[in-house]
Amino acid sequence: MQSEDNLILEPYPISAMRKILDYIEKTRNIRVDIGRIPLDDRETLELFKKGDTDGVFGFDAPDIQEYSKQLKPDSFDELMILGALCGPARAFRPATSELITEYIDRKRGEWDYSCIHPDVEPIISATRGMIIYQEQVTEILCKIAGYTPKAAETARRILAKKNPEKIAKLEPEFFCRCVAKGYNQQIALQIWDLLLQYAKNAVCKTLVSIYTFVTYQFAYLKAHYESEFCAAINGVK
Repeated sequence: MQSEDNLILEPYPISAMRKILDYIEKTRNIRVDIGRIPLDDRETLELFKKGDTDGVFGFDAPDIQEYSKQLKPDSFDELMILGALCGPARAFRPATSELITEYIDRKRGEWDYSCIHPDVEPIISATRGMIIYQEQVTEILCKIAGYTPKAAETARRILAKKNPEKIAKLEPEFFCRCVAKGYNQQIALQIWDLLLQYAKNAVCKTLVSIYTFVTYQFAYLKAHYESEFCAAINGVK
């Protein structure tokens, strides 16, 4: 598996995308500007809600199709979350099925969570109280514990690698920093527990957005040009 710092798109989605666009241009005499499609397209999101994503890059495996049907993503941002948790095209370190189920339950209102502190809520509210992205970890460390961005990234990597000795050294430093910023020990403990729970599975939001956009482009073409999509995909594979 490639490291998250060196991910690139495989040749297949690029060649397949080009072939679909060529088919559309040949049969309909139009060239779709695939880089300018709307990210709130109802027909496209409906494919994900139904799990009808055969041939769609990163979302054509039965497991992610089932999770997609359960979650029923209603926005591009939520599609990103599903991709982050499931690992589109297995590009990211897959989260556990418990985390995926937890997010689905939270969306359904079957999992209650209370706000730890008003300073943390804006960072995790969009992901329903969970930490899904690495950027959320570093933002919390900067906001609550006063780390510099560089120091926060170092701390995030320690939490992600689950090294007990390094985490044991990081813990008292984190608490001292929180207290120095004016947070009490109880709030600091709750935030620390939140970081320990989720940081190990957090993925890079920037990379997720790139992969998810490619996935969305495929789904858009399938939703609006299904015959050309199927002809091209069947020819590529």
